[in-house]
Amino acid sequence: MIAADMDGTFLDDHSTFDHDRFQQVYTQLQERGIRFVAASGNQTIKMQRLFADFPNVDFIGQNGAEIQLHGEPLTAATFAPETVTKMLQIMTAYPAAQVAVCGIETVWIRQDADPQFAANMRGYYPHVTAVPDLAPYTQDIVKFDMIGDPQAMDKLTEPLRQSLAGLAVPTASGTGIIDLIQPGLDKAWALHQLSQRLAIAPAEMWAFGDGANDLSMFRYVGHSVAMANAAVAIRRAADAVAPANTASGVLAYIEQHVLAKTR
Repeated sequence: MIAADMDGTFLDDHSTFDHDRFQQVYTQLQERGIRFVAASGNQTIKMQRLFADFPNVDFIGQNGAEIQLHGEPLTAATFAPETVTKMLQIMTAYPAAQVAVCGIETVWIRQDADPQFAANMRGYYPHVTAVPDLAPYTQDIVKFDMIGDPQAMDKLTEPLRQSLAGLAVPTASGTGIIDLIQPGLDKAWALHQLSQRLAIAPAEMWAFGDGANDLSMFRYVGHSVAMANAAVAIRRAADAVAPANTASGVLAYIEQHVLAKTR
């Protein structure tokens, strides 16, 4: 099994990929019985659109809380409503961050949110709704995004970890972005679920990533691969380094180091 993060890893800087090259790689993976999993902090419904031409791709969405195997319904682990209420109250103590409440299909932001933040959210998620108050939206919530100035957000990670202890875990999901995910439900947790369901050992898995939210996958799988565009700490945590995302690095690595050795 190959699990690849999306933004900054599988996708280029225009949030797309070489369809023809992936078709060739994907066909060979299928011939060898190797599954391909798109593993992202994004919603599964968005990734489904991205891979509409490849119906057998599997998905790990929302940093591990969503799982969908091809041909099966999506399963999602969600926060308890009372936990959502507590977290929204706690997050008011961090005005430097804009907040998005992420459900399975809809993402809610405040109507008075920063316009650039609102535009970015609409570019990143398919269904974004602006509301006067986030407090009523507590059902079927999968994760939260907190976004702001990169330097300010870097300083918030540890305070958030302490104030949200037992409720959620902050994880860096990009420059200036912190995802608040459910305790224990990260990408490695999702890979473990797939390992159990599909009888694929971690030693038979490859994981590709470029960010801190990919490190749990790196620790879980037998073969971890960081992108050349990843930060130094991420590259050091991996077993190998692939070319940059702008050079179709995931596909290049699979061609040279997976397909070439599994004929």
